[in-house]
Amino acid sequence: MQAVERPLLIGITGNIGSGKSSFIQFILQQGYRVLFADTIAKQKLDDPDVKAILAKRWGDGILSDGAINHHKIAEIVFHHEHEREYLNSLIHPLVLKDFQDIVATSQEQYLIFEIPLLFEAGLLACFDFICLITASEENRIQRLKERNPHDLDNQIRRLKAQLPESQKLALADLVIDNSGSLSELEAQARDLCNMIRRIPRRDVKAFLPAH
Repeated sequence: MQAVERPLLIGITGNIGSGKSSFIQFILQQGYRVLFADTIAKQKLDDPDVKAILAKRWGDGILSDGAINHHKIAEIVFHHEHEREYLNSLIHPLVLKDFQDIVATSQEQYLIFEIPLLFEAGLLACFDFICLITASEENRIQRLKERNPHDLDNQIRRLKAQLPESQKLALADLVIDNSGSLSELEAQARDLCNMIRRIPRRDVKAFLPAH
């Protein structure tokens, strides 16, 4: 990528329950475009070819009225690591292709990506700037209990499948501590928005290598 031909690329990440969604809502209020990796991944699950591949592997029980049942998928992949790796190997390239296409055609000066598994997926070098949202494990688990108490076991499995927060701290350009109030989180979001214009571009890697 040539720096003059693309937007500034900012990645926002954080382990489940850290408060990424709340932080990003404040970013959206400032008028920035945010791309959500999980949203795109769920759209890919509904692709007819992907549904057929997964139904062949896991059986038609993963479908409800012809659509992917995301809860049943979660039950499979968070109980069996090799199945999670298989799903990631199928879906991640499709998501990264969308990212690449969006960057190539974007007219925005800045693009922000919300990617929970940014570090796990090896995307560190794809961004000019990476922001990590953090919170204590106690806070994260409490938020998971409040968010979806009926699916807590799967949420905890998702949390344990992610790299420990301690390993991510040194990799981020900015660490947001979400241990306080929403107003404190909003202030930190405003600080990021205020500094975006001063962030220098790096020689970033493409999301997908050229063929």
